[in-house]
Amino acid sequence: MVSFEYTGKIKDYTQGYIMKSKRFRGIFTRFHTLYPNPEKGTEIVEYYLFDPKEEPVGILFILHGLGTSNIPFLLWMATHLANANVRVVMPILPGNFTRVAHGSVSGKDFFDTDVEKATKFWEQSVVDVLTIVDHVKDQGLWIDNSHLFGFCLGGMVSVMINAFRNDFKRTILMTVGGEMATLMWHSPTLAYFRRSVEKLKAGGKIKHFIDDQKKFKEIFAQQLAELEKFRSVEEMQNSDIHPYLKLDPIAYAQFVDKSKIVFVEALFDKALPLRSRKLLWEALGRPRRYIIPSGHVTWLPFGFIVARFILQNMGIREFKKQMELLKKIELEEKK
Repeated sequence: MVSFEYTGKIKDYTQGYIMKSKRFRGIFTRFHTLYPNPEKGTEIVEYYLFDPKEEPVGILFILHGLGTSNIPFLLWMATHLANANVRVVMPILPGNFTRVAHGSVSGKDFFDTDVEKATKFWEQSVVDVLTIVDHVKDQGLWIDNSHLFGFCLGGMVSVMINAFRNDFKRTILMTVGGEMATLMWHSPTLAYFRRSVEKLKAGGKIKHFIDDQKKFKEIFAQQLAELEKFRSVEEMQNSDIHPYLKLDPIAYAQFVDKSKIVFVEALFDKALPLRSRKLLWEALGRPRRYIIPSGHVTWLPFGFIVARFILQNMGIREFKKQMELLKKIELEEKK
């Protein structure tokens, strides 16, 4: 069973400045997770807050992608948004960057042959982000003009959050896909998962739910078609569908308000198979979609363009001179 429930409030935390500029301050906060059973090494929640010195015009949560390499680019983008008077919060998801489980590798544990272990990281990601939302509210820092931006893994977690809670006015999903059966067997990023499967098969220790690719896909195809029978997130989580389907954003998509979703897809995305992106977009009710001429991660060094796009969606008129130069650059909208 998957569960995003948690109890309690954050009372003890450490917080300090990591940078100061003319327009904003960077603050780093740590506290113990409210997730009841974290893996060793993931117990401490960490998030960055970039807080404008003037009254902020909105608040944006940025959820990063799988692994470590994308995080510095998103932190850089966060500073530019803070310069545009947006309060930016960027959590570090468990199992990534500075929160890797002992003996593991950044990003690896979300797709593991041990589904019970993988489930912990998806559950804790949702719990930790929502706990940070609660903590920001408790500090009096919440703003009604609240938006969520999720890249890759962060986008998948964002779908789950939107199905479970209604904190954000709008969510931008940046190069996000679904359907675990396609991702696990065809995404280049998850080659390590397929190697693990082969090692288990060679040792005769393979788990029953991933014993062969064909069977795995058949189960998913059948159960994806049956998702509409569930009337709530809890009913779906308590059902007997495939355990990895309960970790799939597609299973949560029908409980998301599509009017709050903006879907950004990379034209040359090789990390996410086309089927994966298309199925999630359709499951979300075909929300507003934009196509950018980049790969899955090649947009990251040009984050200022995406930052401008975020500001437009937040209804904020940016005043950074660098962004004024980008007025003629638009993301192409696809119907």
